[in-house]
Amino acid sequence: MMEHSTRMSLKAIARRAIRGGQEFLVAPMASLRPWAAAQGLSLRQAIEAALEAGIFPEALERNFPSLTPAAQLTLWRGSALVAGLGGLGGCQAMLLARAGVGRLFLADGDVFTPSNLNRQLLATALTLGQNKAVVTARHLREINEGLLIEAIPEFLDQERLRQILPGVQVLLDALDTLGARRDLIAAAKEAGVPVVHGAVNGVFGQVTTLMPQDRGEVNLYPFLQAPDPETVPGVLAPTVTLTASLQAMEAIRLLLGKEPNYRGRLAHFDGDTGRLEILPLG
Repeated sequence: MMEHSTRMSLKAIARRAIRGGQEFLVAPMASLRPWAAAQGLSLRQAIEAALEAGIFPEALERNFPSLTPAAQLTLWRGSALVAGLGGLGGCQAMLLARAGVGRLFLADGDVFTPSNLNRQLLATALTLGQNKAVVTARHLREINEGLLIEAIPEFLDQERLRQILPGVQVLLDALDTLGARRDLIAAAKEAGVPVVHGAVNGVFGQVTTLMPQDRGEVNLYPFLQAPDPETVPGVLAPTVTLTASLQAMEAIRLLLGKEPNYRGRLAHFDGDTGRLEILPLG
């Protein structure tokens, strides 16, 4: 329980703001950093203390009123694993970090190549040849140094997943092979962790959510062609970012304890027609 004096000293550095007709408190980052140093706290601890006191750190205050301070605190204490840091995963990681999900595991054994430049947001001339998980972790720390980021520069096998998943509340599937996806989903089911699956091909994207208590194996590709290890699909960047955004929003819902939107259903996007359909999965 936060001491009364600590709460009062936090409120002393906060300013009042109004959004959507609702008043709330904001702690400017320029004030929160020295306050943390004076209290002997890390920035991460200071952000948590501010949220406990009902105060939004300035870096997260535009999340209000979509998130209350209590909901933001839940996200700050939450954890997610992003498996695959290419087009989908890199975008997901950035969105979760900016939403204030406080602990992120980032796993990918691949490096950026020139063919990634058309759709992978962290692929640049400066990052070519560098590991995707390491680059993403570095970028997220530049967004918010209070985040706990663990870069895992390797392809996840069953043993590694068993080590990581006990500390994870939600898993985002951003992989690009069917076999790897199946292994990932099986490990998550065993660990009791929900999976938010996403896949893209050309101008088509899809998202569904798999809960650990769900029975049977879901056909992940009722409409999209399943990934073929012999064929590299083409894909446009807007398809990737839209699909990743839907996955990130679903992961946030799960971290907040809300019912998933896409459990037993498939969100399917057709970029040619602009149609986003929610279809039942048998």
